[in-house]
Amino acid sequence: MERVIAYLREHRAEHLGWLLELCRIPSVSTRPEHKADVEAAARWTCELCRRIGLKAEVIPTEGHPIVYAEHCEVRGAPTFLVYGHLDVQPEGDPRLWHVGPFEPTIRDGLLYCRGAADDKGQVLLHLRAAAAWLATERRLPVNLKFLLENEEEISSPHLVPFIRANTERLRCDHVLISDTGMYEDGWPTITYGTRGLLYKEVRLYGPKHDLHSGSFGGSVGNPANILAALIASFHDADGRVTIPGFYDDVVEPSPEERAQLAALPFDEAKYAADLGVPALSGERGYTTNERRWLRPTLDVNGIYGGFMAEGANTIIPKSAGAKISMRLVPNQNAERLSAVFDEAVRARLPATVRVEILQHGYADAYMAPLDSRPMQAARQSLREVFGREPAFIREGGSLPILPMFRKLLGADSLMLGFAGPNCNAHGPDENVNLGDLDRGAEAVARLYGLLAGS
Repeated sequence: MERVIAYLREHRAEHLGWLLELCRIPSVSTRPEHKADVEAAARWTCELCRRIGLKAEVIPTEGHPIVYAEHCEVRGAPTFLVYGHLDVQPEGDPRLWHVGPFEPTIRDGLLYCRGAADDKGQVLLHLRAAAAWLATERRLPVNLKFLLENEEEISSPHLVPFIRANTERLRCDHVLISDTGMYEDGWPTITYGTRGLLYKEVRLYGPKHDLHSGSFGGSVGNPANILAALIASFHDADGRVTIPGFYDDVVEPSPEERAQLAALPFDEAKYAADLGVPALSGERGYTTNERRWLRPTLDVNGIYGGFMAEGANTIIPKSAGAKISMRLVPNQNAERLSAVFDEAVRARLPATVRVEILQHGYADAYMAPLDSRPMQAARQSLREVFGREPAFIREGGSLPILPMFRKLLGADSLMLGFAGPNCNAHGPDENVNLGDLDRGAEAVARLYGLLAGS
């Protein structure tokens, strides 16, 4: 292990060069004009995998390609699948960046560039660790497989078909993922749970065309008024969702978990100030962290309909709609709640409008087993490298790949994040602390060694 860690420290400059080169490739998966760039990122990463001693190939899909690499030469050792992604979000408004979005710039120990944190910098942690083991020991302590996709930022439309077609090839004991973050700068963090997602759209239709609100107001149902009343009915005065059966399958957090989360330092005033809101709100009886990690929610993501341009136009709109997302917690079933939501919406609408309910996707929540050998090995490796116990947190967002890996591969996932809480992933000036990446590479290298006994 000492030789492996020494190698990583001696080759920091070379490994930084890898990251700078990969980040310069604008692999924006959502834009057709960047299709060649996404392919270039895949080819570049595949070649790096080969240089460090992995068997690797670029595998085409009906969309963007997948990079698959492996080193499975340790008979009897456990097998781990490293998942990550090479595609990135669009840069957004370039005027909000202080550097070029695809011109890697280092300032005060931070690397600014799209993809630096999400997820190119964190993908390379695992390749750096593998390179160190292969260069010093000529072998890996465990069998490793790498599944690096290029469609994560567009909801991975071709990942499930690929895994279904390659189940045996991808078979593993556990999945390793570094695509999350740290609770505080410099505080190593293990994310052990994510919320699920149910995304709906409700469209209400009234008259066949917009009507004069003076001539017809009070005689026909106004879709916008009715939509507003429907949305207002989704929560009670305590902030609880009023959809019947919404909480039926929710498992309350244990006293031990609530105590663990309460022990995390958290400044509510600073949190509100950072978000630019005058005060916080949410379900009564729970802390802010519990509300955003442990509790299910319902939020309106957008409302549309009627006259929305400058000036005035006195109409009764012919239609109105809203997009609504629900974040789900473990044991809630997205398919069941989809039907429950539709039934509740239809029951609350008057006969004066017609309704159309669309579904834009769903995913179940995920909880990793806290007592697994990989989880304990990760805790030890992080503690040894960072000099402190890692934070254990849940994530309020959704990662559909986690329940999918469990279902298709029979494997649980371990999430180790090394991006800081202010990394601005998906936003302007995305950044990552290079020191945390260096320590992250050492922690991953140690983890591989510890996993050999799992």
